[in-house]
Amino acid sequence: MLKIIAYVIVVAALVSVSVWMAERPGTVTVEWQGWRLDTTLPVLVLLLAVGVGGLALGVQGLARLRAVPRLLRRRRSDRRWHKGYAALNAGFAALAAGDAPRATRMASKAVRRLDDPEASLLLQAQAAELAGDEPLVRKYYGLLRANPATELVGIKGLIAEARRAERHEEVLALAKRAVAVRPVAWAVRLLFESLVRERRWAEAEASLVHGRPSGAFGPEVVERHRVVLQARQALEVEAAGDRRAALRLARRALNKEAGMIPAVLLAARLYAAKGRKRKAARVLEKAWRHAPHPALAEAYGTLWPEEDSLKRTQRAGRLAAGFPDHPESRLLVAGAALEAQLWGQARSQLALLLAPTPSRRVAAMMARLEQAEHNEGAATEWLQRIGTAPTDACWRCRMCGTEAPLWDATCTHCGGFDSLVWAAPSRALVVSVERTHEPNGAVGEA
Repeated sequence: MLKIIAYVIVVAALVSVSVWMAERPGTVTVEWQGWRLDTTLPVLVLLLAVGVGGLALGVQGLARLRAVPRLLRRRRSDRRWHKGYAALNAGFAALAAGDAPRATRMASKAVRRLDDPEASLLLQAQAAELAGDEPLVRKYYGLLRANPATELVGIKGLIAEARRAERHEEVLALAKRAVAVRPVAWAVRLLFESLVRERRWAEAEASLVHGRPSGAFGPEVVERHRVVLQARQALEVEAAGDRRAALRLARRALNKEAGMIPAVLLAARLYAAKGRKRKAARVLEKAWRHAPHPALAEAYGTLWPEEDSLKRTQRAGRLAAGFPDHPESRLLVAGAALEAQLWGQARSQLALLLAPTPSRRVAAMMARLEQAEHNEGAATEWLQRIGTAPTDACWRCRMCGTEAPLWDATCTHCGGFDSLVWAAPSRALVVSVERTHEPNGAVGEA
């Protein structure tokens, strides 16, 4: 529409000028260098228009002639660009197919034909990686790292090469740099794993907090990991002699998870050392409600060593009341009853643990009970069953199944973080990675 309007306006203007000139006839005389030209005004205007038009066409033609070399160079560059990216595509296709020699050839072609070093460098690096040429891998990924636009890509490639060579310190340094460049999920996860491997618990916890926006770990997983790290830090700090800092760390862990056994035992031990036995007892009782554990029962019993067996039986009942139907609660009460020679109470508790198959601890208690009541035949039978009874729960890695005498944040065999669970062999490997805090899934030290 605008073009039509403009066309109409131009035509109208030309018609108006033509009419105006026709209504005002006259002649024009031009004298120059002895030449004389007599003509009318319309003819002169027409000659001027033709001259200006011819001059414009001439200038345009000269400009086009001058642009011919540039256009030819551009056409050649376009052909090189298309061939280069065709080689690049063929190279990445060869990578996907596992054809390292072809990927290398295509990478060389792409380098010669492209003015895009980042894309061709990435292809060269991945082709060298596929071919197993580690020096070239480090060279090309190093060049990518030197460019701010591709630094993270280069770091990721160098990390993969360092992990293959098991250069763990280099992996840690590169992971720190990757998080500094851009805290993406894979970098945050790798930094956390590297810090855990080096047993740098405080830094590992800080990496979880700072990396939270990346979404590398879910909120519940972050909190659980922090609890484990705080408990491990507390044990380490206590071993170094700083009891105040150890208690502070243990309390931080217990504020998030009351059933964190190592933190519970540490806090109870430190409270008892300060003469705050009631506070220690409350910590143990609260933990028992979440995760009954034989180490809790043992720690609870040591708070009042001077009491007689009947008083200790009452205290055992008080602790067990937090989770009365749990097997550990029944074993606790039965053991205290045996010490107090309350045979009937001990038998009533143990009877509930005989089905489907009594564990070794139950069999040992039953043998002791039968001996106390002078049932030698039954006692002998129970003693024989101890060797064939199912193994009791212990600290066991849910990833590799390795047993551990004490709790730790990592498995000494496979290095799995937060993998030790208090479980019998049949249950140790079925606990999920993001498990809930159930009694048999609680973590602690024994």
